[in-house]
Amino acid sequence: MHEFSIAQQIVEVVLRTAEEQKAREVERVVVVIGELALLNGEQVKFWVEEMFTHRPLTRSAQLDLETRPGLVSCPECGFQGPPPVPGPEAHFLSPTLICPQCGRAGLEIREGRECLVKRITVTKGNNRE
Repeated sequence: MHEFSIAQQIVEVVLRTAEEQKAREVERVVVVIGELALLNGEQVKFWVEEMFTHRPLTRSAQLDLETRPGLVSCPECGFQGPPPVPGPEAHFLSPTLICPQCGRAGLEIREGRECLVKRITVTKGNNRE
């Protein structure tokens, strides 16, 4: 249920930001999830949308997910690129990722672990912000 707690945090960020902006309504939210973040994006989306429906401010908000590709590097040979096992399978194998260039174990993950709210579009009064 890690996805549920992440979804709660996303909703909290959206509501806090909407309140700070004195929003009348949240129209759209864009969330970025890295392919190595150990999260199921569809589950996060389900829980966020479920929580949105119970709040007047977010009831009609559209949620878009973007996936950020993983980027790994090898401290031994300097390889930098996508993980040898992209996608959800990498979640289970990341501690033992093998460099495709030199064969060394223990690649460092540089990108693809993030989960962040990238954009929130709100309606303020009669204006879009």
